[in-house]
Amino acid sequence: MSAESQMKALKKYRWPLTGALLGVLVFLAVYGVRVLDPTSVDWILNSLSPDPIQHYLGWELFRRSPVHLPYIGANYNAVYPFRTSVLFTDSLPLAALFFKLLGGILPTRFQYFGWWGLLCYALQGGLAQAVIARIAGVQPTFGRDDKSKAAIAIIMSPGQTAKLWGSVLGAGVLVLFPALTIRMFAHTALAANWLVLLALYLWLRSDELMPTTRRACLIWGGMGLLCAGIHLYYLPMVGLVLVGYAVRRALQKRGPAAVLAPIAAFCAAALAELVLLGAFAVNFAGYSNGYLSGADYFGLFVPWLAQGWEQIVYAGLGTTLAVVLALACAAVHFSKAKAFFAAHRDWLIAGVVVLVLDLIAAGGNTVTVAGHTLFTVPIPQPLMDFWAMFSSCARLAWLAGMLLAVVGCGLVLRFWEGDNRAPAVLLAVCAAAQGWGLRQTLYNQWSYFHAAGFYQNNSQLRDPAWDDIAASGKYSHLAFATFDFEHNEFWDLVDFAADHGWTSNSFYMAHMDGNLAAVTLPGELNELSADTLYAFIDEDELARNSYGLHYYRLDGILIGSVEPIDGIEEEPAPETPGCEMNLTRSDVINGDISGDGVTLTTGGEMMTEEWTLFPGRYRVTLTGSGFDHSYIYARYGLINQETYKLDIDFTGIDPNEMTFEFTATEMLHYWRTAVHTLDDANVTVNSVTVEKVG
Repeated sequence: MSAESQMKALKKYRWPLTGALLGVLVFLAVYGVRVLDPTSVDWILNSLSPDPIQHYLGWELFRRSPVHLPYIGANYNAVYPFRTSVLFTDSLPLAALFFKLLGGILPTRFQYFGWWGLLCYALQGGLAQAVIARIAGVQPTFGRDDKSKAAIAIIMSPGQTAKLWGSVLGAGVLVLFPALTIRMFAHTALAANWLVLLALYLWLRSDELMPTTRRACLIWGGMGLLCAGIHLYYLPMVGLVLVGYAVRRALQKRGPAAVLAPIAAFCAAALAELVLLGAFAVNFAGYSNGYLSGADYFGLFVPWLAQGWEQIVYAGLGTTLAVVLALACAAVHFSKAKAFFAAHRDWLIAGVVVLVLDLIAAGGNTVTVAGHTLFTVPIPQPLMDFWAMFSSCARLAWLAGMLLAVVGCGLVLRFWEGDNRAPAVLLAVCAAAQGWGLRQTLYNQWSYFHAAGFYQNNSQLRDPAWDDIAASGKYSHLAFATFDFEHNEFWDLVDFAADHGWTSNSFYMAHMDGNLAAVTLPGELNELSADTLYAFIDEDELARNSYGLHYYRLDGILIGSVEPIDGIEEEPAPETPGCEMNLTRSDVINGDISGDGVTLTTGGEMMTEEWTLFPGRYRVTLTGSGFDHSYIYARYGLINQETYKLDIDFTGIDPNEMTFEFTATEMLHYWRTAVHTLDDANVTVNSVTVEKVG
């Protein structure tokens, strides 16, 4: 492209590029530049949330996984020897596939998530500006009188220029959209809110970009590929925008093909890609959680109404202000607004359909408004099973929030009369309000990502013997005794395996049947293999005397090997293996957790963390005070299935120490000890120790 052509292209797209630049500047201000180093991965492994670690290690295991057609997205290294998909580690499948092709030239440690974040912010800003300008009716127009293909005549008045700057400032409301900030580098794939903005932009320009049904099928089919290749939750959100497109085509009486064919193309393209990614051919798949986490509709405007992390749908203070200003402008210039909506009746109807359908989908079958559940709608089980694939359905309300934001900003610019600089100032105020309302989250992000320690190697695996084990060439597999990813040691060990091209028998995936994994993975110890390094974390150490392995302890982690490991001293087998439970992981009702343990008050209840126990005889010792005012028992059972109380024998009874024993004739999954108060006296639990005595 010649310099002249480049300049003309910059002039043509300078306003969306300005919006994109705004997004880039916000990203760099909040997250800095160190996340952009593709060889820097420690900031991911040090994340406060395990999700980014899952995304990165999912990619690392996938990049070295063998390829077996037709499932090009299948991952055979993450839950070896079973098959999963890069889709369910939320590792941005399209990016993972691209960089897998370059695997031979990439460094040992390589991450693309930092640049993905920058891209998301840039596209969020650029597309938000383009959508707002389109709604405002102030986008540059290009003359067609000159037949030269290189000629671009931008027709613009000073008033348009002011409003175009206003559209850039309005884009700041979307750049600071809460879902983008909250999800970035926490659930990174869900920061692709720009996919919704892209769908809105294509819809708004559909008369120009999709003059034929064939072109519409190609474009919407491409959107299906993008959504399926980034994150599944964008399929319903973008799909609802497509419904709006179809409704408008129906109102235009374009015929059944124009209405239905693009929807079919979108679904077919997404489905084909999901098949290739191995979405329907994974082991341990649990596609339906059987429940819906719906949104509170007022939560779009009131941040504290969210009942949990997954139900945060707040669209921001700036979005609320933009909507209020748009309504005020429409009221003041009622005749102008009335004429506008009358001229765009088909758009209005289609937009309302999208908004209503989105709120229905996001609300789930329990309708909640302003913190109050109004009613629950019973729905057929097949529909529930399908809907529950998107069990965190509150996320779908992000579409409604972004739709309100861009429409609000766009209509402020369109309906304002008089000084065209005034609406730009108002939208600058909206963007500032959006940032102000998000100030604590932005500060927290800034603090994390500008702390030097965030970029240091904080792995627990410090002993040089780890490198010697990897260099020996004897091992190619890592096997955990049980399925448990709730420990820092777990992620450090998987990172070690991924770095050296080993497989791991355990990993965490989205839509995973944890019960099936918990039952299956301990089978690794049934047939021991010399090329496998076995890891025993926490309660798994209780089973060490049951298996003929050579045991070693490195950095506090117990590992086992069929063959002796040269140069490392074996750890003698304890006569009675024991392990203390982490009380900070307990579930407590009417009580407090501190560093000293758990204190229960009237009506108090404590359930310890969940363990997996191998068959054998166990002794459990609780220390504390007030046990003569408590009821103690133990139970086990798979998630969402019937639980069973164990027959236990108390061998020691004292107000300050209780001891009981029981026999496990089979694997006990999700075993827990419970303590309940019986009266008004406080009960304190300082420790719970479990020993395998036989």
